[in-house]
Amino acid sequence: MKPISKLIVVITSIVACISCSKEDGDSSRPTTIKVVNLINGTGNVIVKTGDNPINYATTRARVAFDDFKNFSIPEHSNTRLDIVKETDTINPIYSESLSLKGIHSLYLLGDQDEQQVFFIEDNPRSFTDSIMGVRFINLSKVSGAIAVNIAGEVNPLLIGLDLESATDYMEFPVRESDGVYLFEFRDVSGNLLSNITIDPLERRNRSIKHNLSLVVYDQVLSPVSTFQRVSRINNY
Repeated sequence: MKPISKLIVVITSIVACISCSKEDGDSSRPTTIKVVNLINGTGNVIVKTGDNPINYATTRARVAFDDFKNFSIPEHSNTRLDIVKETDTINPIYSESLSLKGIHSLYLLGDQDEQQVFFIEDNPRSFTDSIMGVRFINLSKVSGAIAVNIAGEVNPLLIGLDLESATDYMEFPVRESDGVYLFEFRDVSGNLLSNITIDPLERRNRSIKHNLSLVVYDQVLSPVSTFQRVSRINNY
């Protein structure tokens, strides 16, 4: 074999090995689950992954109310995910064996007496320009279908978003000249339910080239008093 032919064979073999390594790495990437705690009046929840025992008194796997935290499980591996209230580690809020791939969010809702779970796959977008991606999620049982608009604009961004439904990530420019966004959430009659201001260039919570979710849900003050609240959940 001529020297140049040998060189081609060697290069081909190296490329093939690199390709195999990349594929092997992709297949072993962990699945990410973002646990979001929106349960009224329960305080912290504790998240346990897998079958290994956990010390509930010292674990850092806590998620405070109106907060979120990422957890990883092996991809396509039937891994147990258990979530309990810090005040009741015997009766789980959520307990499932999951075999997943990719990025997901798990929303915990309800109150001390009854909890609900909303599970959704995240498909975050990649941005190279001064853009942010915003996804709207309706988890308000009281409101019914909702509409969302930007304050001061005539045309709504969306209408008829049903309970336990989510939009795709919608693009919004985030140049300095664009300023802040005041998103208003309304019921089908046009009544204002809640609103939230997003400053994409805020230093501590920058949104440029990132994705976030705005979630409307019910905040229970008392058995006869409920209002709607919007929480911002940072994605990727």
